[in-house]
Amino acid sequence: MRKFLRTVLFPALAFFIIACSNESRKSSGNIQEQKVKEEKAEKKDCKDIHWTHHPGEEGPENWAHLCDGFKECAGQRQSPVDIQTEHAMATGTLQAPVLKYGSTPVYIVNNGHTVQFNVKGEHQVNLNGKEYKLLQFHFHAPSEHTIDGQHFPLEVHFVHKHSGNDFAVIGIMFKEGKENTLLASYLDKFPTEKGEFKSDDQIDLSSLLPENKSYYHYPGSLTTPPCSEVVSWYVLATPVEASKEQLEKLARILDNNFRPVMPLNGRKIQFYKE
Repeated sequence: MRKFLRTVLFPALAFFIIACSNESRKSSGNIQEQKVKEEKAEKKDCKDIHWTHHPGEEGPENWAHLCDGFKECAGQRQSPVDIQTEHAMATGTLQAPVLKYGSTPVYIVNNGHTVQFNVKGEHQVNLNGKEYKLLQFHFHAPSEHTIDGQHFPLEVHFVHKHSGNDFAVIGIMFKEGKENTLLASYLDKFPTEKGEFKSDDQIDLSSLLPENKSYYHYPGSLTTPPCSEVVSWYVLATPVEASKEQLEKLARILDNNFRPVMPLNGRKIQFYKE
């Protein structure tokens, strides 16, 4: 009997224990592998990724690492930039923007990162021979672009689309001065947190831009994640005005929603003088 235990039962028992141990390790490995796959999937999907304009783990310095879809935030053609006016090149190849803006109902949205006006209808601008459709305009305080190293208290971006990989943004600076008509009418309606305000009132979009359309032009990106490098920038040289009270109130709502300036990395800024 003892011989039977030694020669048959013990080896079988040992084999069973080893097999169970191997299966346990395999099962543990599968669980770990599945966990890694899930983490990778979560990192690839940026839909629910939280980001902020404020420094920290979710701030601009870390946008590129928050998920795979934000990798372009570490690209070589990022926006905004500092516009050094003495180095901006005047060129005869640039043309005056041709605005084909009309009126749109009021639709104001606070999306948690900015306050924007969504526009309705066909509003276009011809920029150097190419037609772009206006989608929306939104605000940053202080300005994202700087001029000769200086921020303005506010910058508005008019976002246009030609195709899925071809956008144009007209940036307009605000300086302190007389009361701004648009803000006088609707600043009190701006949602102070996520939310929206709608009205059948009509906004004359062309009245929101300065009369002088001289601009600085360079190739860049969206200034918020995913930071896609698909934007032709047109930053107008002439600012519009808003009162001190208006600028201060909007600054409180926007809460420093600006991205710090990015390096030019060899890009040239062109200048069109009207």
